[in-house]
Amino acid sequence: MSQHAVALVAIVLFLVVAYRFDRYCLNDLADADVVYYFSPQVWSYIIVFATPLGGITYLTVGRSR
Repeated sequence: MSQHAVALVAIVLFLVVAYRFDRYCLNDLADADVVYYFSPQVWSYIIVFATPLGGITYLTVGRSR
């Protein structure tokens, strides 16, 4: 397998994992009764545009326990 093929597989794998993680965070946000620090709309933008740190931040700081 060439280096280009390995790099392509790694990029596709990262994108799939990032997509699934964002979906999980957005589903959790949609089901949340209470979120902290920002409105749900702002959290959704943070989750999507700051992948994966936005989702990690939401899960650790923004959601109710």
